[in-house]
Amino acid sequence: MKISRYLLPAVVGTAIVGALVGTCRVPASPGIVISEGALSEAQIAEDKSGNGMQAPDSAGTAVRDTVRISEFGLRPDTGEDATGALRRAIAAIARSGRPTVLRFEEGRYDFHAPRGQDDRASVAARLCGLQNLVIDGGGARFIGHGRLTLFAAEECRNLTLCNFSLDWQRPYITQATITATGDGQVDLAIDRARYPYRIEQGRIRFLGDGWVREVDPESYSTAYDPRSGAVLYGTRDYPLSERNALFRGEVREVAPDTVRFFGRVDRKLHVGTRIALYHGRYLAPAITLGGCRNTRLERIDLFHAPGMGVYALRCERLLLREVSTRPNRAEGRCFSCVADALHFTSCRGMIELDGCRFDGQGDDALNIHGVYIRVAGISKQRRRLRLEGDRFPADKVFGVGDEIWPVHRLTVARGEPRRITRIVGRKGQQLEIELDRPLDGEFACGDFVENASWTPDIRIHNCRFGRANRARGILLTSPGRVEVFDNRFETAGTAILIEGDVNYWFESGAVRDMEIRNNLFDNCGTSASNNGGTGWGEAVISITPSFRPDSETSPVYHDRIRIHDNRIRTYDRPLIHARAAGHLQFVDNRIEQTSDFPSSAAQRESFRLDGCRDVLIAGNRYVGYDKPDVKTFHMKPKDLTYEKE
Repeated sequence: MKISRYLLPAVVGTAIVGALVGTCRVPASPGIVISEGALSEAQIAEDKSGNGMQAPDSAGTAVRDTVRISEFGLRPDTGEDATGALRRAIAAIARSGRPTVLRFEEGRYDFHAPRGQDDRASVAARLCGLQNLVIDGGGARFIGHGRLTLFAAEECRNLTLCNFSLDWQRPYITQATITATGDGQVDLAIDRARYPYRIEQGRIRFLGDGWVREVDPESYSTAYDPRSGAVLYGTRDYPLSERNALFRGEVREVAPDTVRFFGRVDRKLHVGTRIALYHGRYLAPAITLGGCRNTRLERIDLFHAPGMGVYALRCERLLLREVSTRPNRAEGRCFSCVADALHFTSCRGMIELDGCRFDGQGDDALNIHGVYIRVAGISKQRRRLRLEGDRFPADKVFGVGDEIWPVHRLTVARGEPRRITRIVGRKGQQLEIELDRPLDGEFACGDFVENASWTPDIRIHNCRFGRANRARGILLTSPGRVEVFDNRFETAGTAILIEGDVNYWFESGAVRDMEIRNNLFDNCGTSASNNGGTGWGEAVISITPSFRPDSETSPVYHDRIRIHDNRIRTYDRPLIHARAAGHLQFVDNRIEQTSDFPSSAAQRESFRLDGCRDVLIAGNRYVGYDKPDVKTFHMKPKDLTYEKE
């Protein structure tokens, strides 16, 4: 029995996760390769020599066997639980040790969590240490039932998942439509066949496959425009009632499939507005990847997941081509996944998204970052550190051989790297490590460390980010080479958020080389900073690390972000909101003013710059957009070169 180093609880604090990879029972087979900790230098050299990403129909020069799921007694459209047959097929492939394509016939396949198990996620198929495997859905529709992850892959190499859609028979979101509003009450039409519920002693309970839940106070009640299907302009997480209090109080069924909710109504919304009521947040991702190398996801439609769509931890080289999260319009839905579409933590190599589409999910389309782990103890010789994760277990982030950066908690500046030579011990969320050299004397308990070995390069192109998901478009923090080009952003929040913080999410990855070019930004931020708050971002592009400059000599956090040759259609004023960014360029962009929405952003200037250095704003063309303006803080005149248009 191998206990996974990637096993994460369903919730880490209140942060991510649902990144359940689980416990792998590994059969004895030449096809199984399990490695602990960091990759060896020999393994890295082997992949760099040419055995990198392989096409879905090849594994180097090896010929793949073809295994059909029907050989294990499974046929489409029978309604039977397909979990057992899929597990038998995976076990047989693991025993063979040969490069294999597992093929499904087109049609519907149902996968069930254990009946009544709602306190934790289960996994339909664990892929443990497999090499050169393609799972080809052949256009199949996979339907989940209950709190379930479909595929959990750990320590796999050259894995491809392709050609299927994934949905849930009963989503962990209930969709409703406002039919009437009044003082202290709202009537919602709820299709009881699609979203079963019952009312007991004046309280409403929603029913699913083996679960009974209320509306989650820590989740959302997103409002949607019934005509466009987008998040309703100017609304965010709880447009009707803060923390969903209205939906957790007294109710009465006033007509078939119509429920009246009594309580405080913070904002009256129009009749016909659709509301998505969440029954949890990070319950189970659809697909998890832990410690995998050379993974491809292609032509996959994720219509729903009880948590994130795809979560990856310490993976090397990921390609996603034509992967989408989007509402199942055939079911009349406005929503897709419960949480982020894609969330990748402490990965390395190239992460590439090509031709993907994201809409309707309950959080950002994409988040790529590392993790800041707090230093809780330092030995007298300063070579041993006791680390404690505030949002994330320390032992999930570091391995023997990894280089780390010590990070000052006040400036969030990186020190000289050190290498981990030994894992001394683990206890809860604490990890004790030994370094190759003593830590510099300027670092102390309460500072942080960041993994320098696991930082990816990123390419995002030909993708579309829609307006039907809450929060932002993409969140990127990595010191590797980052390119974002030829995409379309129509986001309710800021299109691109470049953050990094040591005070809430503890997501690391100060940028050193990012290029944002040839994209279309179309009326982004329709629910961003309206009503005076920061909400889902301050501008079309927001650069907001937790470090806050306090003088004209404060250091920068991010460096070398170039934004050029983009087309920005905007109904409002703010284009860039940047803090502690060096060598920031905004050049040769076309900005077009629209009147598609009312102007209401909290930021009223085009560019707001705080503690930025070596900024260049030049060569931009403004069409119908009033004279652009810049507001600066903690900056010297020489820090900004601004060619007025």
